[in-house]
Amino acid sequence: MTQPAIKPKHPIAAHPWTSAVITILVVADIWFALYVPLYARATPKVGDFPFFYFYLMIYMPVTGIVMWIVYLLQKRLRPTGDHQGPAAVSEVTS
Repeated sequence: MTQPAIKPKHPIAAHPWTSAVITILVVADIWFALYVPLYARATPKVGDFPFFYFYLMIYMPVTGIVMWIVYLLQKRLRPTGDHQGPAAVSEVTS
């Protein structure tokens, strides 16, 4: 008698905390870009720059770091045998 096959869990269901952190990081990053009253003012000035330009100079690198963290967290959600790339495609097609 064979045992029934165990259906693997969906990656999001398998790691709910990781999925929640990814969601929070992405939503926060979008919110800080779209909430205009946060940065749409000329004062205070930081050096010779109005606050808007200073905000952008800080926001862009922070966005890059946040998206890199999201990428690393998404790698945890992939199944272990999941190979994505040209080598995996050529193996499937041949």
